[in-house]
Amino acid sequence: MKILTKLLCFLIFLVSFALADTTGVASTKSSMAKEISDSAGNDKSAIIKNDSAKVQKKQAVWIKLEGDVDPAMYEFCARAIGEALDKKPDYIVFEINTFGGRLDAAFDLVDTIMAVKGAETIALVKKKAISAGSLIALACKRLYMLEATTIGDCAPIVQGGDGTPQIVGEKIQSPLRAKFRNLAQRNGYPELLASSFVTPELEVLELTTKLDKGKATERDTTLIIEGKKFAVLDSTEKKFWGSPKILVKEGELLTMTDQEAEELGFSRGTFKNREDFETKLAIEQKSEVETNTGEKIASAIAAISGILLILGFGALYIEFKTPGFGFFGIAGIILIGIVFFGQFAPQLDGYFPAILLIAGVILFLVEIFVMPGTFLFGIGGIACMIIALIMSIDTTNIPEYVPEAVESTFDATPWLFGLFFVLSSAAIALIFPIAASKYLIPLLPEGWTPMLKTDMETAVSPTESIQEVAIGAIGTAKTFLRPVGQANITMPDGSSKLFDVQTHGEIIEAGQKIKVEAVQEGHIWVSIDERRET
Repeated sequence: MKILTKLLCFLIFLVSFALADTTGVASTKSSMAKEISDSAGNDKSAIIKNDSAKVQKKQAVWIKLEGDVDPAMYEFCARAIGEALDKKPDYIVFEINTFGGRLDAAFDLVDTIMAVKGAETIALVKKKAISAGSLIALACKRLYMLEATTIGDCAPIVQGGDGTPQIVGEKIQSPLRAKFRNLAQRNGYPELLASSFVTPELEVLELTTKLDKGKATERDTTLIIEGKKFAVLDSTEKKFWGSPKILVKEGELLTMTDQEAEELGFSRGTFKNREDFETKLAIEQKSEVETNTGEKIASAIAAISGILLILGFGALYIEFKTPGFGFFGIAGIILIGIVFFGQFAPQLDGYFPAILLIAGVILFLVEIFVMPGTFLFGIGGIACMIIALIMSIDTTNIPEYVPEAVESTFDATPWLFGLFFVLSSAAIALIFPIAASKYLIPLLPEGWTPMLKTDMETAVSPTESIQEVAIGAIGTAKTFLRPVGQANITMPDGSSKLFDVQTHGEIIEAGQKIKVEAVQEGHIWVSIDERRET
């Protein structure tokens, strides 16, 4: 019995030891599994966090579209998109602020934006996107707006006979409406509301009803419908939908604030400023495509092209009504030429210093050989050459004179030294030729110097003294009088002598008969002798 008791106790001991060891192993395995799981979880969390950080780093290129929509804006936008795509950004952001402009330029611009591949196009309305601006905004994949901004109203208008703007007919509205529908379908904007940007006859209603009434899962159903279609619904359907909400009244065009655009499904969000927008879209790397000189000139010319054309044709009309060819003819050609030059200015960027230099030389030659004494062309030539010189200066080569140890938010010293450098260079460039012509060139041997060494003491003027000229004397213009020139005047003894004369602004061709009107302060004033001309 004792032996059986001891054997039973020994078996119980073995069993309890085995159970204890198994429990410890299980506990150890459980602890290890927990540590591995925690470690894996932490690693996984770290990986997700790193991946999230990689996803959040977005690159954006900003393109500003401000002012009138015209060919100059299209040229800039096409170039800017090309430069932006070279940087391989995630977003191309078009910052829009315009009242609209030319429909043909807007269509070209929209087609260019829609053709963008490899980057998501985003429109951000800075202040307003009216008329063609709304068309450009909807061409982008996504639309955002800043606070207190507006978008809409894209009806094409022309100037009426009485000067008031008038909406054009269906021939223009139809393709424009189709363009809006196409943009809405491609980019997910409300199609019917997009059409109401263009069509004032279109009434748009919003119908709302509740499905599964009385249940916990009760939900609203909204339908946007044309007013004419709602009018033909039967009474049962109208009762089902209830009273409609008018979104766009008949006779009006859809124009929305930033909040309304978000409620109606156009805008993806409204922001206080550009920084909030960039934070929302996780934009960390950004750059901006700037307008070049040619595009700025083209835009400035386009803004005043109407005035230039009026002045140009007016000057040509005056030229046709006066004898000969003079100031008004040249001015008219120049003004009209500037308007056409604006069409090609974006393509000529980089050549403007050379163009201005050539124009300055031409104006100078006109002053010397064609219109002497007017000074207008001479001053214009000097101005063109000075501007060409300024534009040709490479500012990166100007010494900055900035001490490396000095750090400040703004230091005027570099600007002052830079200005001193430019002015000193200009002074040396002016003084050296004068000094050389006075002291160095005369020392050259005869035949090698371009300067005249003849003694001027015995020189005489080819014209006579005006003391002998009588008022009312008749003569003939020897040169063009524009208004200064020379004329042969008949003297009291019947002889003819050459004098320097001038008119009161009129142009007289060489060979025409003239009459002396006055002799004052060393000047002989003449006019056309109308009796002789008739």
